[in-house]
Amino acid sequence: MPSRFSIRDSVPAFSTTDCEHALFAAKWPDGFRCPRCGHPHYYEVSSRGRRLFECRSCAHQASLTAGTVLEGSRTPLAKWFQAMFLMQLGISARLLAELIEVTYKTAWLINHKLRHAIGVWDSEQPLEGDLQLLGEYYGYEYHRYLGSVLVQQALKPQPVVVGASLDAAGDFVHLKMKAVDGPEGDDAARRGDAGVEEAVERFVEKHVAGQADGDRAERLEPGHRGRSALHVAWREAVRWLNWTFGGIGPKHLQAYLNEFCFRRLHIRTDMLAELISCCGTTRTITYRRLVGLRAGVRPIPWAYRRLARPGQRVG
Repeated sequence: MPSRFSIRDSVPAFSTTDCEHALFAAKWPDGFRCPRCGHPHYYEVSSRGRRLFECRSCAHQASLTAGTVLEGSRTPLAKWFQAMFLMQLGISARLLAELIEVTYKTAWLINHKLRHAIGVWDSEQPLEGDLQLLGEYYGYEYHRYLGSVLVQQALKPQPVVVGASLDAAGDFVHLKMKAVDGPEGDDAARRGDAGVEEAVERFVEKHVAGQADGDRAERLEPGHRGRSALHVAWREAVRWLNWTFGGIGPKHLQAYLNEFCFRRLHIRTDMLAELISCCGTTRTITYRRLVGLRAGVRPIPWAYRRLARPGQRVG
């Protein structure tokens, strides 16, 4: 990857006006439509420095970011667009925070909201036609050296199924890498090849459209020595996850795999334009939903607790 200095020099200085025009086109590709009544005409108004679109029919006011991944964010639009541009390189949240001058938490949240938009886009793109399928495992190379039993259990290899639709030339039309999560994933890791076989079957059921007559599905043998395009893509994904982030745990692994596939598919096209389109048509996700509730932490009912004076009983 280029140094952070060369990356900083390559980041465009997006103007707010250009960002607003791009987001408007992504949110309403066929022209403005009132989210309440569907009317196509509007007045532009301003409230507390925010640009609003007031429907000429029902007077409903819609902001540019409402209903998009950017909804509720106080980060300037230009920084969001710089983050979209930098996602083409697959950088970490720590480096993103440095480059666009935000906090690490903000950079982490922006990256994961962008990955959420990519995940929604991917869920609407099933594989079809001629297929290649590969069952693999993702895990830390150094987990065997860790002494803690709990850490070793948390770092068990994660079953992953890699699948691709191919065109007549054998190039990728669409690419998916799906982690097998939950108890099924743990069982698959213990059962070895039989577990991977079950994972592949579930992958086909969930992510492959109905096969037409003449379509073929080729099952590839796992292993780092495989030379097919699917083997190469998987090795590239593992190398990126380990070199850029030091490895990814099972909780967010799927989001990073979605990002890698999205970049890999748009390597010859305008990924930035496609990502902007995804963000303009995907509803946001909250930080709480991304991180989930902390396991084992019980909330304290403060409203029913008060300190007792000496000799006094608390009811």
